Amino acid sequence: MNVVPAAAPDARRSGAWIVDHAIRALATGRAAQGEPFPQVGAVVLGSGAVSLRLTTPAAAPPPGWDAEHDGRTWRAPLHRLETAAVDTRLPAPLPLLVSLGDTGEGRVLLNLAAADGIIGLEGDSVLAPRLAEQWSRQLTRGPWAGQATVIRVGFGPGPGFTGVDVDQLAQAAPLLSREAGTVLFAGRPDPYDLREAVQLVTGPERRWAVVAVGVDDATWRLRVDISGTVDTGLLDGPVRPAW
Repeated sequence: MNVVPAAAPDARRSGAWIVDHAIRALATGRAAQGEPFPQVGAVVLGSGAVSLRLTTPAAAPPPGWDAEHDGRTWRAPLHRLETAAVDTRLPAPLPLLVSLGDTGEGRVLLNLAAADGIIGLEGDSVLAPRLAEQWSRQLTRGPWAGQATVIRVGFGPGPGFTGVDVDQLAQAAPLLSREAGTVLFAGRPDPYDLREAVQLVTGPERRWAVVAVGVDDATWRLRVDISGTVDTGLLDGPVRPAW
């Protein structure tokens, strides 16, 4: 195992670096246990700890992590993570992790891959698409971005995005059959695109995450208020993105 120790503590490290190091250190610890990475729905970076909100409770985290709330939350103090080793051969365990915003507990990041269906953004007609656009850039340029394909539908070209831009999902059909990744819609998909999107997230080998603005019957429904706050329905309180 090609394991390297954590670097010396540095107060100038970004929150993204801390989260990336935390989840990679956890992946290393789980591999040492012979266990898979837990099913993570959200990550919270607080002032003194990183917490994982699990979609499937698990009560046996590796050393350095504590299980709380009947195994629904795993928590590691930042001072422990500073000395945690990372196996550099392991792939990023949460390549579809995106930043949502801040709460009283800290910065919240969502794992889009955890949604068992379409992720719907609703509410303000300007801010909801803007949140999806922010996520698209993070998915292609973030520190844990993997090799998965990111397809945007209806956004048009924009700075900072290195994925695929199309007007209709049908234009990306060749990619959908052989790749895996994320599709983001700037508005409500037309009937054909909606049908294709549903198939992407309900197939026997679900390899895609889908985010759509204005879609009904979404598994996760995030409402973006005109004030800029987001009600996730998944967390205890509203979240304020960094617009």
